[in-house]
Formats: sequence, C-alpha cells, structure tokens
Amino acid sequence: MDAWTEAYLYAAARADHVRNRILPRLQAGENVFCDRYLDSSIAYQGVGRGLGVEEVRALNAYAVGTIMPDRTFYLRLGPYERERRARELGAPDRIEAVGADFMRRVEEGFEDLARLEPERIEVLDASLPAEDLARRVVGRIRELQYTRGADG
Repeated sequence: MDAWTEAYLYAAARADHVRNRILPRLQAGENVFCDRYLDSSIAYQGVGRGLGVEEVRALNAYAVGTIMPDRTFYLRLGPYERERRARELGAPDRIEAVGADFMRRVEEGFEDLARLEPERIEVLDASLPAEDLARRVVGRIRELQYTRGADG
C-alpha cells in the first residue's frame, strides 16, 4: 500500500475510535487512555513516510476534531535497544520491516513533537524495566488528576 493510503486508513480508524469510544467516555466524565493517537500518525506517516507533518495533521483534523490528549507520554528508547527488543519478538510487522532508516525518521518525528510541545508531551525513559515504567506513568497520571482536581 502506498503511504497516503496508509495515512487515510489510520485517520479513518482514529475517526471511528474518537466518535464511538473516546468521545462518549469523555462526555460521561471519564478519563481516556490510548496507546497511540495523532502524534503517532505525525511521526510515522508525516515524518517517517515523508508525507509532511502539516499534511498529516490536516488529514487527521477531520478524524479527531477538537479531541486532543491533555498529556502524551513519549516512551523514548534508543535504536540499539529498540532493535534488540524487536529481534526478541520475532518477525517484524509491516511497518517495522521498512527498516532502520524509517524508524530513525519516526524517532526524529517524535523528538521534534516533544520539543515543540513540552507542556503536553512528557518524555520517559523506556529502557527502564516495564514495571518501573508503568509505575512512573501511573504516578504521573495520578499527579495530573490531583492537579486538575485542585484547579477545578
């Protein structure tokens, strides 16, 4: 599949997810947690596939509307460790199979986003043991909820 087809498919899936899962929960006053969202498309399709950050952002604007995360955790992992873990998992998926240069561009995309939006995107060290990283994320979410509750 070509890069634009991939971008449209992810945007369509995201639009469905926002309308049928995320928005109803937000309207009910619930917290919503996603493992990937718009930042992933910007990094993977916009930067990694070379479609352009603003072009992918514009495409996804129709998918997400005004629904943006209050906080994004970017789990930073160096290329050596990322490749080691990928080897342990076995055969790469369709996107991982593109290769190291693609993954380097994707990483640059995430790094750029983190630099541009440091108030929303929090960088965490993904080389930590999984349990420690999970505790850190949960702790930060609790801090954010407490702060938001105190602010009204």
